[in-house]
Amino acid sequence: MADDARLDAFKERLLPALLRAMGDRFTPGGRRPQTLLFVPSYFDFVRVRNLLKAEDVPFTAISEYTEPPDVARARGALSKGEVEGLLLYTERAHFFHRRLLRGSARLAFYGLPQYEHFYPELLQMLAGSSAANGGGAGSGAATGECVALFCRFDWQPLRRLVGDERAASMVKSTDATSFLFQ
Repeated sequence: MADDARLDAFKERLLPALLRAMGDRFTPGGRRPQTLLFVPSYFDFVRVRNLLKAEDVPFTAISEYTEPPDVARARGALSKGEVEGLLLYTERAHFFHRRLLRGSARLAFYGLPQYEHFYPELLQMLAGSSAANGGGAGSGAATGECVALFCRFDWQPLRRLVGDERAASMVKSTDATSFLFQ
């Protein structure tokens, strides 16, 4: 049931927002902002992939089953700003290969990662982050955007990311639909 609710929330809220954000905006270098969509499980990956096909949304995918030449092609397209639509990326692909995917200006989590250290690793890949550009602390503000979809059943991964107290208030909150962290 939670899987269906997550897919519905993605379809009704997150996907339209990502498509609007992709729009026709270009970065100062003349490139279209790229969006990386992190999907924690292969089963969710298949559901999201099928939804994107049904909705006729262009995307490229990297999973644990993607052949190395296809991965290289997708990574090259992302770094050059040539990815049409979204780049789907599974947690298992990141777990086994830890590929550095540079060029994304936006990161969306379909679900929270099971391993808390994946969250900062993926955030560091955002274009404009000081770590992605080789700079250290204080070398400039990050200009990337990140959004995460979660529900009350994501208590464990959420508490590993934000702590017990904050996770409890986020999960119990019925009024707030978004939370801002800076």
